[in-house]
This record gives sequence, C-alpha cells and structure tokens, in this order.
Amino acid sequence: MKKILQLRGQAKEDFYQSKYDYYKKFTMGTLVASCFVYFFLFVTDWQMYHYFSWLSVFLRSLVLIPLATVYYAYRKTNNYKIMATISFVMLHAIIWSNIWVTSYMTDQTHASEGFLVMSFFLLLLSFSAPPRYAIIAQLGLVFDILLAQGVLHYENIGVVLSFNLVVIFLLCIIDFIITIFYYDHYVTTKKLRIALYRDPLTQVYNRNKLEEIMGVGHDLSFMSENIFILIMDIDHFKKVNDTYGHAEGDRVLQSVADTIKGSLRGQDLVIRWGGEEFVAILFDSSQKQACEIAERMRETVENSNPGVCKVTISIGVARYNEGDCFETVKLADQALYQAKQEGRNQVVCYDKLISIQEKPTEV
Repeated sequence: MKKILQLRGQAKEDFYQSKYDYYKKFTMGTLVASCFVYFFLFVTDWQMYHYFSWLSVFLRSLVLIPLATVYYAYRKTNNYKIMATISFVMLHAIIWSNIWVTSYMTDQTHASEGFLVMSFFLLLLSFSAPPRYAIIAQLGLVFDILLAQGVLHYENIGVVLSFNLVVIFLLCIIDFIITIFYYDHYVTTKKLRIALYRDPLTQVYNRNKLEEIMGVGHDLSFMSENIFILIMDIDHFKKVNDTYGHAEGDRVLQSVADTIKGSLRGQDLVIRWGGEEFVAILFDSSQKQACEIAERMRETVENSNPGVCKVTISIGVARYNEGDCFETVKLADQALYQAKQEGRNQVVCYDKLISIQEKPTEV
C-alpha cells in the first residue's frame, strides 16, 4: 500500500488509467446489471404491495436515460476520472430514483434494504476507480439514507444508519485491498511486457520497446524508490568494426552485453541504447552501490576475452529523481562524455561531475 500512496505525477495517472482500462468492460456490465435489477424491482413492488402498478414500471424504465448517457460517454472517452465520476453518480441517481418511486408506495417497511444492494454495486464499480473515488461514493450512501429519511420517515433510522456505516467501512477497506491486488498485477504485467522486447543481437532489452512500456511520461518511480541509471559506451568500437569487420564487431557487442548482464543484480535491467551504447537501470540501489557495480562492470569488461580483441568501456552514472527517466539518461550521458574526455575506460558519477564544475577557480 505504501508504494501506491507514493505514486506521483504521470506514474500515478498511468496506474489508475491502466486499472480503469483493465476493468472497463466489467464496469459497464455492472452498470447495466444495476439498471436491470432496479427495473425488475417492479415485480418486487407487485409482490410486496399486493398490486401491479404501471406507474412503477414507467418510473423504473426511465433508468434507461442515464444508462444511455453513460454508454455514450463510455464510447467517447477513456479517461478514468470522467468515467469513474459519472458511473458513481449514475448509481446514486438510481438510489435517488428508487427513493422517489418508493415514496408512492403505501407500505415502505422494506425500503431501507435497497441500500445494501446498492452498496454492493458501488463495490463492483470501485474495481475500476481510485480508492478515493470509491470511498466518497460509499460515504455518499449516508446522504442517500438521510434523503430517504426525509421522504420515507423510517421508524428505525438509527439502526439503518449504524448498520450501513459498518458496511460502508468494510467496503472501503475492500476498495483498498482491490487496489493493492491490482497494483501487484500492474507491476508484474509491466515487467513481463519488458521481458518480451529484446534486442535480437545482444538479447538485452530494446530501447524503443522500453519507451513504449514506460508510457507517455517515461516514469519509473512506480518500480522502486532509489534508482540509478548507467550509460556505457564501448571505447573505440568503430576501430573494431573497421579492423575486424562487422561480424566480429557483433561478437564484441554480444560479449560486452553478456558481461554487463553478469555484473548486474537480478532486479536490474540492461538496455541496448543504440550502436555500441548500453543503459543499465539499477533498482533499490544506493549511490555507493551503483558506483561499485559500474566499476566492477568496467573492470570485468577490461579483463574479459571476447575472442576478437581487448575492449574497454566508459561509464556515466546518474541518480533518477522521478519524472521522465530520459532526463536522467541525459545526465548520465554528460558523465559518460566526461569519462571519455579524461581518457576513457573509467567511471564518472554525475554528482561528482557537478561538484567539479561548481568548484571555484583558484586565482
């Protein structure tokens, strides 16, 4: 639950939009079912009040109007905020309409029992909505009960309120549980989708597919709190291709990619960024640990034997601070450029680069 509450910005929007998209058809089906239940209550009216009322049938059939409105919005927009709001409003409108229809009945003994049925439908709608929307919708039942009291004048209003408050409290807890379960599914699905997209030569992740997976905001914050990004470049790789040919150059790329993967931990990702450049994303890592991994990676490549020629890599390291992850890649790239300027085959951290740049020049 802590990770969900820490979602910010585009990562939060992506998560709740994904949740709505996943349950979109289920939500529409729930609304249709609630309308059918509401309409066919005219049969219950007939049984409970011992007479058939065409007025009850007519009034209950009017529920098709808000249902048609919601269906129109369903076809026109996919925004979870809009759809969650109008879906909950529609369900409350059904409750208000039921209070209105019931006010025409002479026997209103069982009128309060409908709130339990509607609270169940509110729970079903909460599958596709953020918890705060669902909680507000559930608490709206208290207003509905008080509205019904003003029209129907329950003799046991205290019992009705207290019982429904207990139900509302339990359903709010369930709303959070639903969101937690979907969050686990969301993260797992993201990681599985990443696993589908690999560079065919090096068998590491493909940059273009990673951009697609991260969404519009390229936000990684939902996956971990402390993230570091490393960008690596094979030193003088053009000379390798020119001297030994592209086939041997491919062997070098494969060897370096395998060495990089072997230097990372299980939860980390490595991406072929383009040409001879690779990017590694380290999750749940401190700066010290990120630099140690980078140095171990550099040293391992230097001491490896790719079967073509000796190769080395230069590495830039930068900390990810939420937002667009490609902005952090740019910072790591600045550190990589500094590593090349200082002779290659070394690791430069962007934080240290900043401190060097800001150091006053001695006179």
